[in-house]
Amino acid sequence: MSKHPGPRKFFSSVVIKKIIWALLILLLFIGALFLGYFLGFEQAEKELKHEREETQKLIEQIQSIAKIDESSVSVSSDMKHQDDEIKRLRSELQALLSKEGEIPRAQHEYAPKEPKAPPPPSEVRPLRPSGAEAKLVIIIDDVSYAHDIAAIHSVGLPLVMSFLPPSPRHDDSALLASKENSYMVHLPLEAIDYNAEEPYTLHVSDSEEKIAKRISELKCLYPKVRYMNNHTGSKFTSDTAAMERLLGILKKENIAFVDSRTIAATKVRQVSEKYGLRYLGRDVFLDHQDGVENVKHQIKEAVEKAQKYGTAIAIGHPRPDTIEALKQSRGLLSQVKLVGIGEI
Repeated sequence: MSKHPGPRKFFSSVVIKKIIWALLILLLFIGALFLGYFLGFEQAEKELKHEREETQKLIEQIQSIAKIDESSVSVSSDMKHQDDEIKRLRSELQALLSKEGEIPRAQHEYAPKEPKAPPPPSEVRPLRPSGAEAKLVIIIDDVSYAHDIAAIHSVGLPLVMSFLPPSPRHDDSALLASKENSYMVHLPLEAIDYNAEEPYTLHVSDSEEKIAKRISELKCLYPKVRYMNNHTGSKFTSDTAAMERLLGILKKENIAFVDSRTIAATKVRQVSEKYGLRYLGRDVFLDHQDGVENVKHQIKEAVEKAQKYGTAIAIGHPRPDTIEALKQSRGLLSQVKLVGIGEI
């Protein structure tokens, strides 16, 4: 008589198999849910990461061109790093602005609305005594940025830097000057017709007290200053009373004035003689016209004037054309002695 499994045993095995299959199906279902969830999460995370990266790039682009100050930088636990970042971004912005803005040239000082106007003429002086050495001073005006100084030093010649006083656009000019052995200050004076004058420009209507206060401020900013020349100033330098106030104060401060001669009707010589001061005036503007060859022509004229009169003063700006022309004119400039303003 054969033996058959009992109903309980058979029932138990069938139930167990069904439970196992149900559990497997459930696990597969749960696994599919989790797999879908994690795949979806990973995709979403990738998309969020991409969005974060794009947003960060946009922020960096905005910061690179925006005017950055302390109130516009995100909170950081490291305040020193924050300050350094502000200074770096501000410095980069200033360099960008200076490159993108109007490149300074002599014409903007004496005839801003007449691009083809020739410079006011230099003075006729006694000829160079026989045997006297020909000396030439080359002043570079409008020095305001670190890249100006680097360009001037790259020439490898003893050029005289004349710094514009600090302003919101170039607030580090005094600090940059402090690192130089000598320098001049390019003093902003009122022009007859100029719409972009520097902050704190002195005007013909300014009182002696106001002028004295400004010169005192500049002496504090530039403690080594011994010479100043005018930035613009066609109206101021042609006004006798205004120049008397200015030169009287400069004499007390032991600062000599170099006339950039932005107007032919300048009164600087007459007032200088009244105060017993030696007159120093510009002979040649180097870069009132664009182009390396034009600047080289002006350098040649400056050399010829130095040879003819014994001394000459040329004024240029830290423009690429001017810097390149000076580099290419080393041989020509070797025919005279390049000196500082105190050596003529």
